[in-house]
Amino acid sequence: MPVSRIRQVIDTLEAEQAELRERLAWLEQQLKVFNAREQGEQPPARSVRRQVARRASTRRAVARARKGDTKSRIVEFLAKHPGSTAGEVAKGLDMNRGSVSTRLTQLAKLGEISKSERGYASKS
Repeated sequence: MPVSRIRQVIDTLEAEQAELRERLAWLEQQLKVFNAREQGEQPPARSVRRQVARRASTRRAVARARKGDTKSRIVEFLAKHPGSTAGEVAKGLDMNRGSVSTRLTQLAKLGEISKSERGYASKS
């Protein structure tokens, strides 16, 4: 076996050993937490990463809620201004034209608004 090949094998084995040590340290930490819970002790505080994930989840929920508001705003605008184009709706509601265009297409496919030759109109 050439020396360079032996060096590669040694490097690979050392890297695997380092990974196993990290995994072992993590497992030992998990074992400590489990034992502390079994003995009725307070578990350690949640990690910062968990808090960040929770905040991100809240932001996504707020964004989803706004989507419904967008729909009602668009439908109301079209009820007052039938035949409006995506650009006119976007300007009237002070929204992004691309977002409004996408939303109008979705609403038309769902049958909640109708598409005319020029623009859109509310079905109500």
